[in-house]
Amino acid sequence: MAAGYRRWAAREAAGSSPVYERLAHAVSADDAALDLLARLPAAKRQPNLLFGALRWHGVPVEDPATALTWLQDHWDEVRATVQERSTQTNKAARCAVLLPGLAELAARTDGPLAVVEVGASAGLCLLYDAWRYRYALPGGREHVVGSVGSAVELPCAVDGADAQLRLPASVPAIAWRTGLDLSPVDPTDADTRRWLQCLVWPEHVEREERLRTALDVAARLRPPVLAGDMTTDLAPLLARARRRLDEVAGAGRGAVVVTHSAALAYLGADERDAVRQVVSGAGAHRLGLEARAVLPDLAERLAADVADDGRFLVSLDDEPLALAAPHGSTLTFL
Repeated sequence: MAAGYRRWAAREAAGSSPVYERLAHAVSADDAALDLLARLPAAKRQPNLLFGALRWHGVPVEDPATALTWLQDHWDEVRATVQERSTQTNKAARCAVLLPGLAELAARTDGPLAVVEVGASAGLCLLYDAWRYRYALPGGREHVVGSVGSAVELPCAVDGADAQLRLPASVPAIAWRTGLDLSPVDPTDADTRRWLQCLVWPEHVEREERLRTALDVAARLRPPVLAGDMTTDLAPLLARARRRLDEVAGAGRGAVVVTHSAALAYLGADERDAVRQVVSGAGAHRLGLEARAVLPDLAERLAADVADDGRFLVSLDDEPLALAAPHGSTLTFL
């Protein structure tokens, strides 16, 4: 576990959150903290969850010594929080790195889309057409698309092969959308909103403000998110999506697409394969943003000179499209 926290500090927090980088290294060197974490189920030992729980209880995470002392003195409170809650981070900014793949699919299938998001949380990444996207290209150029009147603007720095040509001219039409989550998040619930804010890394002030505004939009639009398990409940939902799309667009038109961002990471390898098989078996498409280790067969197809630097892999129908910052701030087309 100590190695895992050191690895997370180096690969995830470094360059993004000095506060969490220091805290993760401190945890990795603290035998008492590691002993407490070892008493939790493996899925509950992750840094994001622990650090979010500390912030939930008002602990000064910028001071590792104080934070770890508080952890030992109040372990029962922390344990209860991490057992009750999960890292249902919901980053609207991830829409910016998924949107080009969504637009490519819409162009390829010549019709509207039915979008099913697994691990949807509050459904922010179902609302592609509610956001404004500002893509920054090399040389100071910009490419702006999306809702002109949106209260949420998503900045994303873009480069790579044919970057400008591969950015969408508009947000594709979404005829039907539904999310699937083990524990759907209610964007109107104050307690839930506070927990989501605690999961935003301390220095990411703009992300925190964007989340607050995006949750306000979701509270108004109420994107549908159903309670269910993607390993057992996805197939009937895809059949329903196809029926609804046929009703709206006409039989055989458009496409059903399953989207996910940092969601398959919570499944075992066999479960991930099963989900992918369900998607292909339903004649649907899959657009994902995941760490490279989550889909190793796709990561192996990257060029040898592509640095393994912690960026996530964007893929469409098992084809690598791009590399992206986990929080959606950068996109490099392959």
